[in-house]
Amino acid sequence: MISKMLKMQMLEDEDDLAYAETEKKQRKDSTSDGRPAWMRTLHTTACNWLQLIPQSLNHLKRTVENIKDPLFRFFEREVKMGAKLLQDVRQDLTDVVQVCEGKKKQTNYLRTLINELVKGILPRSWSRFTVPVGLTVIQWVADFSDRIKQLQNISQAAAASGAKELKASQGYLYIDLLNLHVWLGGLFVPEAYITATRQYVAQANSWSLEELCLEVSVTTTQNAVMDAYSFGVTGLKLQGASCTNNKLSLSNSISTALALTQLRWSRQTNAEKKANVVTLPVYLNFNRADLIFTVDFEIATKEDPHSFYERGVAILSTE
Repeated sequence: MISKMLKMQMLEDEDDLAYAETEKKQRKDSTSDGRPAWMRTLHTTACNWLQLIPQSLNHLKRTVENIKDPLFRFFEREVKMGAKLLQDVRQDLTDVVQVCEGKKKQTNYLRTLINELVKGILPRSWSRFTVPVGLTVIQWVADFSDRIKQLQNISQAAAASGAKELKASQGYLYIDLLNLHVWLGGLFVPEAYITATRQYVAQANSWSLEELCLEVSVTTTQNAVMDAYSFGVTGLKLQGASCTNNKLSLSNSISTALALTQLRWSRQTNAEKKANVVTLPVYLNFNRADLIFTVDFEIATKEDPHSFYERGVAILSTE
C-alpha cells in the first residue's frame, strides 16, 4: 500500500509539473523551475552519468583461427556482456532525462527505476555482475565506467589484428599482454579469465590441465617483460602482509598495492613443495565472499606459515 501511495505521489508531482509548465508559458517573465527538487537533482545527475559512461563498445570479430583460442572466447563473452549492459544503462538514463524534462511519460519500469536512483540504490536491472554489498549507485557507475574503458582497450587491441597488440603462437592468436595488462577485478567473470589462461597454455603445449601449476611473481614496475605464457594482472591489493622480492612478510599496514602481478602456468614436476610456502586466497572484493583462485608465496622470514592464516592475510582484486 505504501508503494502505491508513493507512486500516486509521484504522479501528483507530474501533474504539478504540467501545471507549472503551463503557468511558466503564461508568465514569460518568470524564471522559476516548477519541477520538484528531487527531479531537478536527478536530471543533473543522470546527465553527468551519461557524460561519464562511454558511449559505445565494439564487439570482437570472430575468425576461423581466433575462435580456437580460449582467451579470445573469454574476452568475446566479456565484451558482449559489457556492450549489452552499456546499451541498457545508457537507454535507461536517457529515458530518465526525458522524463525529468517532461518529454516522456513514466512507465512502471521507469517509475521503479527513478525511485531507486533517487534513493541512491543500485537498480536491479543493472545488477548483472557481482559487486560488494551496500554499493551505492554512484560508486557503481564510476566502477562500471572503468570496466567498459578496459573492454574498449581490449576491443581496440583485437581490432588491430596481427599488428602490435596481437601475435601468433602455434597457430593461435591471443591478446599480447606485454602491452595490455588486465585489471582482474574489472572483469565481469574474473575466475573465467584464470581458467582461460590455463586452457590456453595447455592447448598451446598439448599438456593436460591437471599437469599445470600456477606460478606468481610480483614486480615493482608496470613495464615488466612477459613471455608467451605469462599474463600480467593489475589492481591487486595484499592485506595483512607486504611483498618484497616476491616473498611475503607480515605487516601492520592494512593493505599494500601490488604494482603488477605476473601469472604463469608451468608444467608441474615431481619436486617436493617447499616448506616455507604459504597459500593465499585471492578474493573478488573486501567482503571475501567470492574466491577467485589461490596462489603460493614464499615467506621472507622464519615466521610460521600459520601466522599468515591467523592474521587472515589475503589478496583482493577490487576494493
